[in-house]
Amino acid sequence: MKTVIITGSTKGIGLGLAKEFLKRDCSVVISSRSRDKLKQVVQNLKETFGSDRVMGQPCDVTDYSQVQVLWDATQKELGKVDIWINNAGITNTTRPLLELDTAEISPIINTNITGLIYGCQIALRGMTKQGFGQIYNMEGHGSDDRKLPGLTVYGTTKRAVRYFSEALIDEVEGTPVQAGMLSPGIVLTDFLLDDMRKMPPEQLEMTKTIYNCLADKPETVTPFLVENILENDKNGAEIVWLTEEKANERFNSDEYNSRDFFSQYGL
Repeated sequence: MKTVIITGSTKGIGLGLAKEFLKRDCSVVISSRSRDKLKQVVQNLKETFGSDRVMGQPCDVTDYSQVQVLWDATQKELGKVDIWINNAGITNTTRPLLELDTAEISPIINTNITGLIYGCQIALRGMTKQGFGQIYNMEGHGSDDRKLPGLTVYGTTKRAVRYFSEALIDEVEGTPVQAGMLSPGIVLTDFLLDDMRKMPPEQLEMTKTIYNCLADKPETVTPFLVENILENDKNGAEIVWLTEEKANERFNSDEYNSRDFFSQYGL
């Protein structure tokens, strides 16, 4: 039975990953900055999957000591950590840099870059000591160096994640620890929907056209990611849901061009 830690896992992709690992008889540690949300989600998962395989631990990934406690508490309670997934991340409101609230900048950088580095270092030290383990970092827009108006800051952090992950893969080669990357594509989350509600009408319509073709719900993407994680036994794995080939097929597909994700959300 694998033991999996997922940062930022009380909603969206993180929660979707947790459920899929639990369906496959893994033990899962849920973490979040919000203690109230964490308590609620952990209770729900325990009722569905059993209390012996679900653990919750508050963690703000920008606080090194809290990330260390996440590792230590899991080791104490469950005895090992097979898989550590750096999923915690935030994005900026889709706005040109000129118009972006300066208060958004530091939290994005601290969470998406510094928090991820903390998670990797702590997991790497712990896994080296126990003699095994896998670390996965979550990619996003910007990882492949593409640009999208309004997401300059977020894209910069994800480009940094790509560089850092590639360097980490080189560092752990030949050790008992493996590192890899997860690319979920465009996933409909609460944050994405909230951001769309703030868009000017013209930008919203253009965004809906693209997302109706390319976006997916967490429950569509996460089974693929989890199955590939559990099957992987190699360092440097890149597990990609929305490949360029798949994206092109969708843009040329009547089925995907006619999808309507957003009327149910009032958009």
